[in-house]
Amino acid sequence: MSKASRGWTLGLVAISGLCGTAFGQGREVEKADWKAEWLAARNVIIETNPNLEYDPTSILVKFPSDLDEAQKDVLRKLVGGRTITTWDIVPGVEHLAIDRSVGVEEALELLTQWSGPAGLVEYAEPDYIVRTSATTPNDPRYTSLWGMNDTASPIADIDAPEAWDVWRNAGAFRVAVIDTGIRKTHEDLAANIWTNSAEIAGNGIDDDGNGYRDDTWGWNFYSNNNNPNDDNGHGSHCAGTIGGAGNNAKGVVGVVWSCKFVALKFLGASGSGSTSGAISAINYAANSFIRVSNNSWGGGGYSSTLYNAINNAKAKGHIVVAAAGNSGVNTDTSPSYPASYNLDNIIAVASLTSSGARSSFSNYGLVSVDLGAPGSSIVSCSNSSDTSYATLSGTSMAAPHVTGVVTLVWSKNLSWNWLTVKNKLMTTTRPMSSLSGKCVTGGEVNANNAIR
Repeated sequence: MSKASRGWTLGLVAISGLCGTAFGQGREVEKADWKAEWLAARNVIIETNPNLEYDPTSILVKFPSDLDEAQKDVLRKLVGGRTITTWDIVPGVEHLAIDRSVGVEEALELLTQWSGPAGLVEYAEPDYIVRTSATTPNDPRYTSLWGMNDTASPIADIDAPEAWDVWRNAGAFRVAVIDTGIRKTHEDLAANIWTNSAEIAGNGIDDDGNGYRDDTWGWNFYSNNNNPNDDNGHGSHCAGTIGGAGNNAKGVVGVVWSCKFVALKFLGASGSGSTSGAISAINYAANSFIRVSNNSWGGGGYSSTLYNAINNAKAKGHIVVAAAGNSGVNTDTSPSYPASYNLDNIIAVASLTSSGARSSFSNYGLVSVDLGAPGSSIVSCSNSSDTSYATLSGTSMAAPHVTGVVTLVWSKNLSWNWLTVKNKLMTTTRPMSSLSGKCVTGGEVNANNAIR
């Protein structure tokens, strides 16, 4: 550490002395379940404030790797901070619960003062709230899966039946659905739910040593438990498009007829959740060497921590398929995260209608959006019952078509790396006039072209 930095450190120690009464003595004895209490209170705030920009109870802070624990603790005390969690995929970052009397803006200002020349904080940022990217249309629902195969007007479907002639079952290939959860018992999803064979259900032990006890089919990062069931419907809808069970004489069929869904829930019943929850889900997926995740959500500002998590997941060979967003804007100039992060292991997806037009709500961008997929009036699974289905529209519905094609191609070519798979999709799109100059490829994902 430089002389200047040591000077800052001495000043910080002096400040810590002033904080003794306010933070030290009052926090010496804490309830063991404070994290559960914090989480429950935070979730109430999210569910009751639909326009919330960021979590008012916590922040994300990155400390330098050489900062000792005593210095970190002094910095935490400046904002009444307690560490909620850390992540392997973004070393040095802490998710801190803060003193509500301090507030997020003041906490960020206090910690940012110790960045730059001080060298004690690399960055501090809000824990932005993100949301699902689906909208429900007023139009009557379609009664068929036009996105797979539109027999009436085959302009914008993905040519799924032709692809199925070559390959249709992904088998044990795992797909992370980072969303509101999945209805585990749905007639079109139950057969394709992943079972963690390394975990013994119900014994309360972390058998596989990954930090999550009894994570038998995924994890609920919203409520921090092992039940990632869907209480919204959005995640089940996405899963049905990716891999609804095929040839079972029930409901719908996905782009792949079989696969293994890993349910990583971080969005609550309202469809909202935190950036920190998304980071936890990506951390789980990457550390589990799951090759692809569907991310039909977005919102909030630029997060260095989320950017780094996705970037570091690349080293684990992970592709993030992300919905481009539903604001109808050019994301080259008005970015929507995570789709707009400039990372090559992201595939950002716009939405198309059955006529081949870009959906009116869909974001676009010659640089920031990669390709399009069917996203208007898409029929898929619902969470209402084991036999329920729903019609939804959004880039949330477009992204799962692409995740399905990634799964289709990668499960057939297991030796390929993430870049080869992405390039295959990018170079085999169907040109669409509505996407010319509106995305990188100027085209729509095509399963038949990609699988050959």
